[in-house]
Amino acid sequence: MSIQNLIVLILLSTLGFFTHITPHEMGFSTVGAVSLLAVAYLPWRLCFIPPLVTLSLYDYVHGGYGFAGMSFVYMAHIAATYSVYPILKRIAVTSIAGAAAINAVVFYLISNITPMALSFYPNSIDGWLLCYSNGLPFLLKGLLANLLFAGIVFSVILLSKKLYAHRFVIA
Repeated sequence: MSIQNLIVLILLSTLGFFTHITPHEMGFSTVGAVSLLAVAYLPWRLCFIPPLVTLSLYDYVHGGYGFAGMSFVYMAHIAATYSVYPILKRIAVTSIAGAAAINAVVFYLISNITPMALSFYPNSIDGWLLCYSNGLPFLLKGLLANLLFAGIVFSVILLSKKLYAHRFVIA
């Protein structure tokens, strides 16, 4: 691993943890944005690490909520991270917005298995439909959070790159 990748890994993991541990409305999280940044600035084999470090440290501090539930949430973040990898090969407003949407949808589809695994809903078609319909507000919050937080950080990085290109190199 290059020193540059290590620095990006540490910065994204630290940023993710400290922004995720601040009080926020459920579903309005920075983890999706951290995933997008990791995909944009880290190699394929490393991009899942910052969101998982963010979640792991947060769960260590606040405590977990059961292996089954946590497993689906962690898998959802990994799948959401890798689902946007092809989109963020070129960083532009449209690719960031598209990646933010896909990341939120993939996370929603997989993480909503958690309430089913914990028997909060009956294991039937009606139970699944109710579970996913009740999760729609969280999908919208996740999408908004991804767009807002990723938009801010990508904008700061791109602006810094333009203003200070002669002083440093950004991955």
